[in-house]
Amino acid sequence: MISLDESSCWIPPLKIRMNIRRRDIVELQICDLAYGGTSIARVDGFVVLVYGGIPGDVVKAEITKKKSNYAEAKILQITKESNLRTKPVCSHFGFCGGCTWQDLKYEEQLKFKSKQVKESLRHIGGFADPPVMDALGSEQIFFYRNKMEYAFSPHPKKKLVLGLHPRKRYDLVFDLKECFLQSEVANHIVDFVRQYARKRNLPVYDHKTQSGLLRFLMIKEGKNTGQTMVNLVTYKGDFPLSKEFSESVVSNFPSVRSIVRNINSKLAHIAVGEREELLAGDEIITEKLGKFVFEISSNSFFQTNPRQAERLFHMVRGLADLQEDDEVLDLYSGNGTISIFLSSGAKKVIGVETVKEAVKNARRNAELNAVNNCEFIRGETTKVLKDFEQKKKTFQLVVIDPPRAGVHPKGIKSLLNMKPPKIMYVSCNPTTLARDVKIFCEREYRLEKVQPVDMFPHTYHIESVAKLVRT
Repeated sequence: MISLDESSCWIPPLKIRMNIRRRDIVELQICDLAYGGTSIARVDGFVVLVYGGIPGDVVKAEITKKKSNYAEAKILQITKESNLRTKPVCSHFGFCGGCTWQDLKYEEQLKFKSKQVKESLRHIGGFADPPVMDALGSEQIFFYRNKMEYAFSPHPKKKLVLGLHPRKRYDLVFDLKECFLQSEVANHIVDFVRQYARKRNLPVYDHKTQSGLLRFLMIKEGKNTGQTMVNLVTYKGDFPLSKEFSESVVSNFPSVRSIVRNINSKLAHIAVGEREELLAGDEIITEKLGKFVFEISSNSFFQTNPRQAERLFHMVRGLADLQEDDEVLDLYSGNGTISIFLSSGAKKVIGVETVKEAVKNARRNAELNAVNNCEFIRGETTKVLKDFEQKKKTFQLVVIDPPRAGVHPKGIKSLLNMKPPKIMYVSCNPTTLARDVKIFCEREYRLEKVQPVDMFPHTYHIESVAKLVRT
């Protein structure tokens, strides 16, 4: 039985050496998982990266790439299965680019995610014994997402396909039969829209000729309200069947409260339009997290796993240990969810966000929940921080929830000069978390606690909440 406590990998027989070459067939035992979902094997200490392996697997693999310090291989056959394996439920697993670890037992997913946060803090952050807690698992490991994008693509026989991309192939789309990430209702809507488009001969956008209509189907759901939004992303031009399409969707799916058409006339193949048309229902749907209600529009960002996000926000609030006279700065505040969750325990919360639509949503969400002590500023984080620094503005708590790239060095410099007593760093990337936390702790801060939170079961992604205290 393999254990995560084992620190070394099984070493293959000596006949397999570092002089392995491309197209060599080798026997490997998978010993670990790298951040990014790739599995790791070793040949006489030489690292071989293998996609699709589980620690404990013994595999026959073909070397596909050889570098000076590592090789890559593809599995030809699993000769002995790991006891950490489980049967994936999705028929598309292994081909689809969505789930990476659906064949890994969920409790083991959590162990590896906690381990990867620890290893990032050790190797990148320089912490000998980082205070990382066990990852907080998601109560729902299937049908947890509240938003997914599905792509249209032309097909010579089927007229069109509507679904997701194969792994690492964003130029291809396969017809989706089922997906276990969003909801069964979403699966039915995808199939309905696909059949409707085929029946009505709706043209799919062709980026080569820059003609056609259908580009993406986006479905958003309020998991705690039961409300659904259908967002059809199209190329420019008339959509004469828009009324019939909307009436058909609403009559077949009572949960649909909003149908929107986003018009994207640009070359960029993205599911966002420069303008939108309301086809049926309301412009927004709502979601409820705890005692708060939030509006979701077609292009607004909202936490993808809302039930787990609620737990994360309560955790931030609990670790923050707020006092009623505290002033809080919430950086990268998005639509205001964290700010609003912290509002009842603080004197004032100032949220900073660069995206105009997000700031508008945040202000609306504060108004919707009768929260009067939240202020939202639109501006670039580094510039706003520099302005606060020059004005000698002080905050008792700073919350940082940056994009995957982390915090800009100029922003960290300003925060170090502002010297807030507590910093709560919410991160979706263990490597940039470790990099940034290292800089803070080389100065006047101590890393008190790191709590990983699994927002995305069956993927390698992991959210973390880190608490930094000024010494």
